[in-house]
Amino acid sequence: MKTPSEILHNLARFSGTEQFTRFSPLFPKLLATDGIIYLAQECQSYWMLDIIGSVQQMPKIKAEGFLTVIYNKKAGKVVISDGNGNMLYEQTVSSPTFPLNEIKLFVCDGEAGMRIVM
Repeated sequence: MKTPSEILHNLARFSGTEQFTRFSPLFPKLLATDGIIYLAQECQSYWMLDIIGSVQQMPKIKAEGFLTVIYNKKAGKVVISDGNGNMLYEQTVSSPTFPLNEIKLFVCDGEAGMRIVM
């Protein structure tokens, strides 16, 4: 596994995406950018994408066209909000293999489905 500084350095290189990837047959309308797939592979964090996918049908989340997803390793929590500070979902997660202290992702409505971006 790469160091946190190497991962952050490499993530900075992702701007836009060459393709959106359907990463799970369980969540066919959830697409991820190249940067998100890199993050999931390098940080062994497909679990974070699974959390995002698993809450998409919750009424208060489904009603939103934009979401902010923050994982804070020290707090051990994934928090999903509407982007305006209104928390919609929170889950306790302990990931000893996740190398970054915190990561913020965004989920936005797109033509082909919800897209996870950074």
